[in-house]
Amino acid sequence: MKQIRTRLTYANVMSSIAVFLVLGGATAFAASKIGSNQLKSNSVTTGKIKKEAVTTAKIKKDAVTGAKVKESSLGEVPSAANAANANAVNGMHLGRINFVAGANTSNTTIFSANGLTLNASCDAGEELNVTATTSVSNSEIYESGNFNDTYAGGWDDNFDVGDTEPVGEEIGDGTQQEVQGQLVYSNPTGGIVTIQFSLNDNEEAFGGTQVCSVEGTVQFS
Repeated sequence: MKQIRTRLTYANVMSSIAVFLVLGGATAFAASKIGSNQLKSNSVTTGKIKKEAVTTAKIKKDAVTGAKVKESSLGEVPSAANAANANAVNGMHLGRINFVAGANTSNTTIFSANGLTLNASCDAGEELNVTATTSVSNSEIYESGNFNDTYAGGWDDNFDVGDTEPVGEEIGDGTQQEVQGQLVYSNPTGGIVTIQFSLNDNEEAFGGTQVCSVEGTVQFS
């Protein structure tokens, strides 16, 4: 102890205090002044960030872009649900049928929705044949038009899977070259299809070229 007291001079004490002050001040300075430029790249990892430390207020505006978002984590945007149904008016969809073909055109599907399928073909004699089938049994189908210059129609209230209904029958049997009319289809599940159609296999309508055509507008739920 005597030896320690002999070495404990004013200068030694003051220098020791100065060292402690410098070290303590440097630590405090370092703790309060370390900026992002002083951090080593990749030194702050996810595991070192305190839970809920990064809040919305601490995220720079526009820092999170679409490229940084995992798409599978997002739900459907409300307006996107409407966009998927953009071609519907009051729940009814609108469409168009446009079939023009020459001779020897095999059966082609020209419309399909709500269980109803329309097929059209143009045979070797350039005669148009249009038929309707259904994938829902106990459906109903009604057709009307200017067949043989008289507004007539047909009705099948038991339109089942496997049945085939002719559309514009006079066109198919060659007794009439033009037919305008309407087809209405409904099924037990609530599906409804309404078609305004024009059938034609009259070469005069196509500038002397013999073709078959089906034109129409479609409305379906």
